[in-house]
Amino acid sequence: MPKTIRDPIHGNIVIPDWCVKIIDTHQFQRLRRIKQLGFASLVYPGANHTRFEHSIGVMHITLKLVKKMDCSEKERKECVAAALLHDIAHAPFSHSSEYFLKKYLRFRHENFYPVVKGSAIEDILKEEGLSLSKISKLIEGVSLISGDIDADRMDYLVRDSHYTGVAYGVFDIMRLIDGITFRGVEPIISYRAIRAAESLLLSRFMMYPTVYHHHVCRIARKMYERALEFCVEEGQLNPRDLLKMDDYDIVSFLRSVGGYAGEIMKRIDERKLFKRAIYISRCRVPGRIDAKKAEKEISESAGVDVEKVIVDVPEEEDAREFKALVEVDGMLKKLEEISPLISILKSAEKKSLMLGVYTTEEYVDKVAKAALRFFGIREIVQKRLDEILR
Repeated sequence: MPKTIRDPIHGNIVIPDWCVKIIDTHQFQRLRRIKQLGFASLVYPGANHTRFEHSIGVMHITLKLVKKMDCSEKERKECVAAALLHDIAHAPFSHSSEYFLKKYLRFRHENFYPVVKGSAIEDILKEEGLSLSKISKLIEGVSLISGDIDADRMDYLVRDSHYTGVAYGVFDIMRLIDGITFRGVEPIISYRAIRAAESLLLSRFMMYPTVYHHHVCRIARKMYERALEFCVEEGQLNPRDLLKMDDYDIVSFLRSVGGYAGEIMKRIDERKLFKRAIYISRCRVPGRIDAKKAEKEISESAGVDVEKVIVDVPEEEDAREFKALVEVDGMLKKLEEISPLISILKSAEKKSLMLGVYTTEEYVDKVAKAALRFFGIREIVQKRLDEILR
């Protein structure tokens, strides 16, 4: 029997009975205990929503969209399954563990095979006659779930905005859904929905520095990464175990393990985080930066233990939304070709990325001077307004 749940973002969501079976598996229920925004609740206390509700929201949007697709019922169901399972392989604290997965397991959370293969979820998908390989391609490739203007972004921007209380993620989601058509399984934005698509992109641009890359979120994330890395190097943690763990598991583990990792977790628990020694536009230090080498040399120059220095070099996001296809007078064009706003956003996104060097409060001045020397940056001297005017 289908179930109806009440969602604060989309209202009533009707869940097909075969999706209910997937949701009821312990692999999917684990997502109830993985925060959508990692450590963002240290900045926005309401940001305690999870990958569980987000996944159901993406499924809901996809159910609306697949009705327009010119394809078989099986292909529609595979799209819905991909929507429901696209985050099933997230490790604790979501993207805060992404670096860890890539470094030690050589895959991203989009690779759902390690969690689904041999599980009850695989049995359910096979009972429904659905292909794991096709679902995997929908999750990992460019599709309705993980493509240009996709169901994933449509849900997380509005949902994250709601729970953080930040208004920047709000856009006309219903207008955008109504304005998407399909050529086969390829989504096309109608000309009348261009402003809604632009609004999504503008929301995404505003949410990154405000929420996703807020300096406190970045500092807590890098501290957490450092604690996990220490545990693996010391043989205290098997990286593959993270795929079975949730936020509660990893917090309990880090608290109990003691030593450096335990100290880091205690700092996060008590919100006694590292401070910013320098925090500047990534554009000011062009080229590739080896964070580990930078940490070692900066710590040596400052006379500080390397465990007390973190260099944060955020990766540039792949903004595939700019290449979304729009139908104009019967012709298909990329959104970036017909929207003057897009070129501005592309340039602004690069400039909004910040390079950070973090340390404990007592070493901020020492580390700041060493970091400025290492990166070849002239120290910024703050002046009063009367000095500038004079």
